[in-house]
Amino acid sequence: MASKEENNKSGTEAVKAPFSLRFAIFMVFVSALVFLPTTIIFFVCMIPTMVAAIVDSNPRKTAWLTIGAMNMAGTVPVWFSLLDVGHTIPAAFQLVLDPKMLIISYGGAAIGWGLYNYVTPFVAAIVQSKNERRLRDIDKRQRALVRKWGEGVILK
Repeated sequence: MASKEENNKSGTEAVKAPFSLRFAIFMVFVSALVFLPTTIIFFVCMIPTMVAAIVDSNPRKTAWLTIGAMNMAGTVPVWFSLLDVGHTIPAAFQLVLDPKMLIISYGGAAIGWGLYNYVTPFVAAIVQSKNERRLRDIDKRQRALVRKWGEGVILK
Protein backbone atom coordinates (compact mmCIF):
# COMPACT_ATOMS: atom_id res chain seq x y z
CA MET A 1 0.00 0.00 0.00
CA ALA A 2 1.45 3.37 -1.02
CA SER A 3 1.93 6.03 1.61
CA LYS A 4 0.39 9.50 1.36
CA GLU A 5 3.77 11.02 0.45
CA GLU A 6 4.19 8.56 -2.42
CA ASN A 7 0.72 9.45 -3.73
CA ASN A 8 1.62 13.16 -3.69
CA LYS A 9 4.82 12.44 -5.59
CA SER A 10 3.03 10.46 -8.26
CA GLY A 11 0.41 13.18 -8.66
CA THR A 12 -2.60 10.95 -7.98
CA GLU A 13 -3.86 13.06 -5.07
CA ALA A 14 -4.98 16.66 -5.63
CA VAL A 15 -3.15 19.30 -3.62
CA LYS A 16 -5.56 21.36 -1.54
CA ALA A 17 -5.11 25.08 -1.08
CA PRO A 18 -4.43 26.17 2.48
CA PHE A 19 -7.47 27.03 4.58
CA SER A 20 -6.51 30.71 4.79
CA LEU A 21 -6.50 31.03 0.99
CA ARG A 22 -9.81 29.22 0.63
CA PHE A 23 -11.31 31.40 3.37
CA ALA A 24 -10.01 34.59 1.72
CA ILE A 25 -11.53 33.60 -1.64
CA PHE A 26 -14.81 32.76 0.07
CA MET A 27 -14.83 36.15 1.82
CA VAL A 28 -14.18 37.95 -1.48
CA PHE A 29 -17.27 36.29 -2.96
CA VAL A 30 -19.36 37.08 0.14
CA SER A 31 -18.21 40.71 0.04
CA ALA A 32 -18.99 40.89 -3.67
CA LEU A 33 -22.55 39.75 -2.95
CA VAL A 34 -23.01 42.05 0.05
CA PHE A 35 -21.73 45.03 -1.92
CA LEU A 36 -23.29 43.95 -5.22
CA PRO A 37 -23.86 47.48 -6.62
CA THR A 38 -20.18 48.30 -6.07
CA THR A 39 -19.20 44.96 -7.61
CA ILE A 40 -21.29 45.75 -10.70
CA ILE A 41 -19.66 49.18 -11.09
CA PHE A 42 -16.13 47.86 -10.70
CA PHE A 43 -16.69 44.81 -12.89
CA VAL A 44 -18.05 46.82 -15.81
CA CYS A 45 -15.70 49.79 -15.46
CA MET A 46 -12.54 47.69 -15.02
CA ILE A 47 -13.05 45.63 -18.20
CA PRO A 48 -10.12 47.40 -19.96
CA THR A 49 -7.80 46.21 -17.19
CA MET A 50 -8.96 42.63 -17.62
CA VAL A 51 -8.45 42.91 -21.38
CA ALA A 52 -4.95 44.34 -20.84
CA ALA A 53 -4.06 41.42 -18.60
CA ILE A 54 -5.19 38.97 -21.28
CA VAL A 55 -3.68 40.58 -24.40
CA ASP A 56 -0.32 41.69 -22.93
CA SER A 57 2.41 39.92 -24.92
CA ASN A 58 5.26 41.09 -22.69
CA PRO A 59 6.71 38.14 -20.73
CA ARG A 60 6.69 40.25 -17.54
CA LYS A 61 2.97 41.13 -18.03
CA THR A 62 3.22 44.72 -16.77
CA ALA A 63 0.64 46.45 -18.96
CA TRP A 64 -2.27 45.66 -16.66
CA LEU A 65 -0.56 47.51 -13.79
CA THR A 66 -0.28 50.81 -15.66
CA ILE A 67 -3.64 50.50 -17.35
CA GLY A 68 -5.29 49.20 -14.19
CA ALA A 69 -4.05 52.08 -12.06
CA MET A 70 -5.35 54.67 -14.49
CA ASN A 71 -8.56 52.71 -15.06
CA MET A 72 -9.10 52.63 -11.29
CA ALA A 73 -8.55 56.40 -11.16
CA GLY A 74 -11.32 56.77 -13.75
CA THR A 75 -13.61 54.28 -11.98
CA VAL A 76 -13.52 55.86 -8.53
CA PRO A 77 -15.58 58.94 -9.59
CA VAL A 78 -18.23 56.57 -10.97
CA TRP A 79 -18.23 54.69 -7.67
CA PHE A 80 -18.58 57.96 -5.75
CA SER A 81 -21.56 58.80 -7.97
CA LEU A 82 -23.08 55.46 -7.00
CA LEU A 83 -22.64 56.31 -3.33
CA ASP A 84 -24.21 59.74 -3.92
CA VAL A 85 -27.33 58.48 -5.69
CA GLY A 86 -27.79 55.46 -3.44
CA HIS A 87 -26.03 52.15 -3.19
CA THR A 88 -28.68 50.11 -5.01
CA ILE A 89 -28.55 47.68 -7.89
CA PRO A 90 -30.80 49.76 -10.19
CA ALA A 91 -28.59 52.82 -9.55
CA ALA A 92 -25.51 50.76 -10.41
CA PHE A 93 -27.01 49.61 -13.70
CA GLN A 94 -28.15 53.16 -14.47
CA LEU A 95 -24.59 54.43 -13.94
CA VAL A 96 -22.89 51.75 -16.04
CA LEU A 97 -25.33 52.44 -18.86
CA ASP A 98 -24.58 56.19 -18.72
CA PRO A 99 -22.13 56.98 -21.55
CA LYS A 100 -20.57 59.84 -19.59
CA MET A 101 -19.63 57.51 -16.75
CA LEU A 102 -18.17 54.93 -19.11
CA ILE A 103 -16.16 57.61 -20.89
CA ILE A 104 -14.73 58.69 -17.53
CA SER A 105 -13.69 55.18 -16.49
CA TYR A 106 -12.57 53.97 -19.92
CA GLY A 107 -10.84 57.31 -20.53
CA GLY A 108 -8.62 56.56 -17.55
CA ALA A 109 -7.74 53.23 -19.13
CA ALA A 110 -6.97 54.96 -22.44
CA ILE A 111 -4.57 57.28 -20.62
CA GLY A 112 -3.00 54.18 -19.06
CA TRP A 113 -2.52 52.63 -22.51
CA GLY A 114 -0.89 55.88 -23.65
CA LEU A 115 1.46 55.88 -20.69
CA TYR A 116 2.36 52.25 -21.24
CA ASN A 117 2.91 52.55 -25.00
CA TYR A 118 4.63 55.96 -25.22
CA VAL A 119 6.04 57.14 -21.91
CA THR A 120 7.69 53.87 -20.88
CA PRO A 121 9.79 53.54 -24.09
CA PHE A 122 10.66 57.26 -23.87
CA VAL A 123 11.96 56.87 -20.31
CA ALA A 124 13.83 53.70 -21.29
CA ALA A 125 15.55 55.58 -24.14
CA ILE A 126 16.60 58.35 -21.74
CA VAL A 127 18.00 55.84 -19.24
CA GLN A 128 19.84 53.97 -22.00
CA SER A 129 21.34 57.21 -23.33
CA LYS A 130 22.47 58.18 -19.84
CA ASN A 131 24.08 54.75 -19.31
CA GLU A 132 25.89 54.92 -22.66
CA ARG A 133 27.24 58.36 -21.78
CA ARG A 134 28.41 57.02 -18.44
CA LEU A 135 30.21 54.12 -20.17
CA ARG A 136 31.96 56.57 -22.52
CA ASP A 137 33.08 58.64 -19.51
CA ILE A 138 34.41 55.53 -17.77
CA ASP A 139 36.28 54.50 -20.92
CA LYS A 140 37.77 58.00 -21.24
CA ARG A 141 38.91 57.95 -17.59
CA GLN A 142 40.38 54.47 -18.07
CA ARG A 143 42.40 55.63 -21.11
CA ALA A 144 43.67 58.63 -19.10
CA LEU A 145 44.77 56.28 -16.31
CA VAL A 146 46.56 54.04 -18.84
CA ARG A 147 48.40 57.07 -20.26
CA LYS A 148 49.35 58.20 -16.77
CA TRP A 149 50.22 54.86 -15.12
CA GLY A 150 50.84 52.47 -18.01
CA GLU A 151 49.24 49.22 -19.17
CA GLY A 152 49.57 47.65 -15.72
CA VAL A 153 46.39 49.33 -14.44
CA ILE A 154 44.13 47.43 -16.85
CA LEU A 155 42.22 44.51 -15.27
CA LYS A 156 42.31 41.29 -17.20
